[in-house]
Amino acid sequence: MIGFPDSFLPWTAATLIPAFLGLLLIVSAERILDAILSMLKRALNRIKSFFRRTSLKADPGVTPSARHARTPKYLSAFGLGIFLWFFVDTIGGAASLDVVDAFSASWAQIATVGLFVVGLIMFFSVDRNRNIFSPQLAVGKYGLAIPLLVAASVGIHGLGEGAAFGALASQTTSATLLDAFAGPTGGGLTAAVAYVLHKALEPMMIGVCYFAYAWDHGRRPAGYLRDLLLLSIAFAIPSLIGAASGYYLAYNTSYFYALGTGTSIYAGVRLAGPLFNNAQPGSSRESIKMAFFLAFGLLVIYFAALFHSG
Repeated sequence: MIGFPDSFLPWTAATLIPAFLGLLLIVSAERILDAILSMLKRALNRIKSFFRRTSLKADPGVTPSARHARTPKYLSAFGLGIFLWFFVDTIGGAASLDVVDAFSASWAQIATVGLFVVGLIMFFSVDRNRNIFSPQLAVGKYGLAIPLLVAASVGIHGLGEGAAFGALASQTTSATLLDAFAGPTGGGLTAAVAYVLHKALEPMMIGVCYFAYAWDHGRRPAGYLRDLLLLSIAFAIPSLIGAASGYYLAYNTSYFYALGTGTSIYAGVRLAGPLFNNAQPGSSRESIKMAFFLAFGLLVIYFAALFHSG
């Protein structure tokens, strides 16, 4: 057994700190993405000018306001890529909603499917008055409400992760957490790295929604940092509750994963919203760019998953 403070405090740090850094990185991505796109645009214009020997007209698509309107689409595609892997991973933790039991209608199967449905309906019901399926009407109107709901919907699966960790810490015969993670086959360090990377990448879905729906809420750098800290805490709280309860109580964590799978669908819908902006005309290359960022998001979290595979 590892003492509760000796296990809970590292778990808190490994959950909360990467979450805040992941949010900070994705919210700062506009400047990075803007720099890359601007460099590409200037290079293309110079090439066109060289071959055409004519001056090009100013492109209204490179104005700051147009860049900011375009950036959420790219970030949303990236976040949706993360979500696709996240959903598969989380429903796997719920034993695919006990589909292996076929038509047995066991109490465990009924409870698992029921929690999934409850989680799904709960968040759509809570947010029913905030234009879920008219995302452009929700931009900048509801303060931090939408990102906070996304943080909660994504974070709830942490109840299962935390409970599994708490049970491991209370029952292990190992002297350290890394040895406990390693198990009989080793790999404690890589498992810890995988967890930290996941806790940095998963909140990026929250950061995308913050950028898309509540960018003006912070107004100043201090305000942005305060918002990101609050979102990090909202994301981490279920995991900390799970770790504390799992240390002292034994229960089936698949129920929490089933609930978290259902709640996460709300986040997926909010992430997809900025992709379908009918107010902004799309270029012929827009679909390729969206596919690239979608694949990039999925492959980034796939890379993190490689650390605890095998």
